[in-house]
Amino acid sequence: MKTFYFRKPFVILFLTVLLSTISCSKDESVEDIEKQESLSITNEILELVNVHRASIGSPALSKSVLATQLAEEHTLYMIEQNKMSHDNFDLRGRRLIDEEKAIKVGENVAFKYKTAEEVMEAWLNSPVHLKNIEADFAFIGISAIKNDDDLFYYTQLFFKK
Repeated sequence: MKTFYFRKPFVILFLTVLLSTISCSKDESVEDIEKQESLSITNEILELVNVHRASIGSPALSKSVLATQLAEEHTLYMIEQNKMSHDNFDLRGRRLIDEEKAIKVGENVAFKYKTAEEVMEAWLNSPVHLKNIEADFAFIGISAIKNDDDLFYYTQLFFKK
C-alpha cells in the first residue's frame, strides 16, 4: 500500500515534468525557426540591395551591428503599435551619429510582404525608398520580424560616416 501511494505522486510528477519539458522545447523550436527565417530574409534583402547597387556602379553596403539592433527595436515597436511608421527616427539617427559617427542617415520601412523579393520590388518601385537604397550610404541594418498574424514588418537603416 505504501508503495502504491509513493509511486503515484512520483509518476504524476514525472509526467508533469516531461510534458512541460516537451512543451518548452516546442516553443523554443518555433522561436528558433522564426529567428532563422528572419535572418534568412534579412540576408537575402542585403544581397538584393547590394546586387542593385552594383548594377548602378555603387559600392556594396556593409552590415552594422548597431543599425541592425536599432532596426530590430523599431520593427518590434511597429508590431507593438500595429502600424508601419517612422516614429522616433530622430532618436535612431541620433544614436548612429553619437555612437557610429554617422553624418547621414536614412530609413525604409514596409509591412505585409512575404518574401525578400517582394519587399525589395516595392522599395525599388518607390522613388523615396529607392533614393535611400541608391544613396551614398556605406552601412545598413535590416530587420524582418513577423507579428502574431504571421505578417512581416521590415526596417532598413542606412548611414554613412
